[in-house]
Amino acid sequence: MRAFIALIRREFQEHRGAFLYAPAILVCLMTLFVAMGFVSGHYRFDFRGAIPLQHKLFDGLYFGVAALWWFYLSAALFFYFADSFNADRRNNAMFFWKSMPQSDFKILISKLVAGMTVLPALIFVAMLVTGIVLAIAAIVAPFALPILGAPDVAATVQSWAGVSTVALCYLILSLLWYAPFFAWVGALSTVFGRWSIPLALLIPAVFSLLEGVIDFGSAPGGSYVLSFLKERLSFSFDAADLREALFSNAPLDVPDLVASLLTNVNWPSLVGGLVFALAVIYAASEYRRRVIT
Repeated sequence: MRAFIALIRREFQEHRGAFLYAPAILVCLMTLFVAMGFVSGHYRFDFRGAIPLQHKLFDGLYFGVAALWWFYLSAALFFYFADSFNADRRNNAMFFWKSMPQSDFKILISKLVAGMTVLPALIFVAMLVTGIVLAIAAIVAPFALPILGAPDVAATVQSWAGVSTVALCYLILSLLWYAPFFAWVGALSTVFGRWSIPLALLIPAVFSLLEGVIDFGSAPGGSYVLSFLKERLSFSFDAADLREALFSNAPLDVPDLVASLLTNVNWPSLVGGLVFALAVIYAASEYRRRVIT
């Protein structure tokens, strides 16, 4: 267990730039921009019709920022898996861990666990801090913009907790849902190194073209491969439920949003994806064990 924790700690040390330093810099920059806006007095709001409730404005803004953090995390994890599964081969650290000894499967599983837990947790903390900055700005905003009315501290804090809870549920489920994609690019990295980045996209494209040549594009949507990938990449909230939560004046219904998210998950497909992820990680570990010596 100590060796496994050490393996995960190593992943954090080697990739703390993308998952710790860069998010910290982004949070500081955002805080600076928000503060400068109040100091300079350049914030202006022109509402047509009824003015939205203060905490509903915060809900929409925080949801938007959370989505941006999620896109940042997705990109960072893609490049993390494309690099980390081959990094210890480049710097010969793989032979050190093998000498302890640690199995190739255990080493690769530690990379998968780090990429699915520790590193996303750092981004989630950055999102929480961003939400706190936005909450403070929402509470202070009415003093600079009287049109917003009196500050509602309790409602804003409740909104921050609600959006954070929903974002955490979405983060956990989306990581599980996209685990096979991350494992796929990681397994390719074990064999091809950084060429795994284009190959992760090129291989499905080639299979799709071959499929089109064989069946002359008679598959639904033109390709079974592309249709499957489109379905696997369409993980999201129910649009009507999310629209109702953000654009109604009612407080954010966290249990309803979470229930809607859980209902929309294709659980057999999610479990199948996790089985596929473990299978390709095992295949990659066997390649390391048998070929890379």
